[in-house]
Amino acid sequence: MTNPETEVRQAIADYDADIAHIEELTEQAIQRRDQRLRDIHARAGWKQVNLINATGYTRETIRQALNPEIREAIKARRAAKKKETGS
Repeated sequence: MTNPETEVRQAIADYDADIAHIEELTEQAIQRRDQRLRDIHARAGWKQVNLINATGYTRETIRQALNPEIREAIKARRAAKKKETGS
C-alpha cells in the first residue's frame, strides 16, 4: 500500500516537472517565432508597424522579437525580481 504523503509529494514533483517542460517548450517556440519575424523584417524590409499589424502583437512584443538582447535583459530582470520576492 502506498503512503498518501508519498503520493502527494510525487504528484507535486510531477506537476513541477511538467511545468518546467512547458516553460522550456514555450521558450523554444518564442525563439523560433522571433527568429522568423527577424528574418521577415530583414528580408522584406518591413517596419515594426508592419509586423504589429500583420501579427496583432503589441509593439513591445515585436520590439523584443526584433531585439533578442532586450528580451534577455527583461527576462533577467524578471527572474531577479522573482527571486527577490520569492514568488
